[in-house]
Amino acid sequence: MQSSFGQMSSRSHWLRWAETLRRYQLDGFAAWALDAGRPLAVLSAQALYFGRPFLGESADALARTLESDDELRAFVSFLDEGADS
Repeated sequence: MQSSFGQMSSRSHWLRWAETLRRYQLDGFAAWALDAGRPLAVLSAQALYFGRPFLGESADALARTLESDDELRAFVSFLDEGADS
């Protein structure tokens, strides 16, 4: 089970990730890919954890988001809300 600190830590990266995706007009695709790829999300999170020493803090936050179905759904909703504005 994930602590609320872990959730806050990973969510603090969401705005930066969303802005980057929107800049390249990939927010809709990313939301779709994350939603469609939910069954593989935990496996992807484990790969990110394995590469954590090389990939940094943002990759760790993404892994925490991917390993929690609730967090993943919340991030997809966050991306979709931004696409509506």
